[in-house]
Order: sequence, then C-alpha cells, then structure tokens
Amino acid sequence: TLQDAFERVCRKWGVKAAPDAGKRFADGVRSWGPHADIPEPLKKMGEHYKLVILSNADDSFLADSVPRLGADFHGVFTAEQAGFYKPRYAAFEYMLDRLDASPEDFVHVSSHTRYDLMPMHDMGFRNLVLLDRGCDPVTHGYDYVTVKSLDELNQMLGI
Repeated sequence: TLQDAFERVCRKWGVKAAPDAGKRFADGVRSWGPHADIPEPLKKMGEHYKLVILSNADDSFLADSVPRLGADFHGVFTAEQAGFYKPRYAAFEYMLDRLDASPEDFVHVSSHTRYDLMPMHDMGFRNLVLLDRGCDPVTHGYDYVTVKSLDELNQMLGI
C-alpha cells in the first residue's frame, strides 16, 4: 500500500523517481520504531489496563512493529483483518466484536482526530484522548481530552 501510494503521489506531481523508490520507501517505513517517549509509559499503562491496537496497517507491518513498543497487548487488530480502514465504523465494530466489548469499556488514545476520535465519538465512545503531536487540527464538539504525552495520561489515570 505504501509503495502504491508513493508511486501515485510521484505521478500526480510529475516527480520522476527511481523504479525501486516506492519499494525502498515502504521498506524504510517498516524500520521505523516508536516515538522515544512511548515504550516506557505504554508498558506502565499495560500493567493497569488491557492494551489493544486497532491499526490501518497490515498484519505483516504490525508483526514487525508491535514488539518494538515494549508492552504486552490484549489484542492487535488491523484493517487487513477487519476488511475496512478507519474511519469506517466497520473497522471499530470488528474490534468490538472480537473483544466482546462495548464503547464504554475503552479509554481510547490516538494522535488522529479524523481517523479515530471523530468516528468513535459518533459511535458512542466517550473516554477519548488525543495524544497531540501536532498532526491533526483541533476539532471542537468531540469531547476528547488532549495530552502531550502518555506520561501525562498515566498521571491523569492515577498510575
């Protein structure tokens, strides 16, 4: 998917790229690790809460990247498994069905308002947290709490 997207962007903007540039880009992304401020507080959070991932990435990408997060996960769900990408409600419904859970069972943390927090709010999730990395614009009316780090969230959760 990343390789295809890279090649489409190059075509759209008339950028001549080496024939293997898209593959090299996709392979490079696979080598990225988590933000440095994530593993320690995520592990601490996992000692008190069941951690779950719902990602638009595919299974093979998460197989490589999840171990780098340094925490144990109760569930890891992908768009590939669900057959739908976020923000489609069906992706979230897939996760809920697999966990036999309800929206009120979650504290959901995301860096993205459009792909996570907005649809989840519309689906009845109420414990929503924006980990603000400056990626998404502020959206009013979606009742999420904004934090700058997982350490800050852990403090709010009393852990």
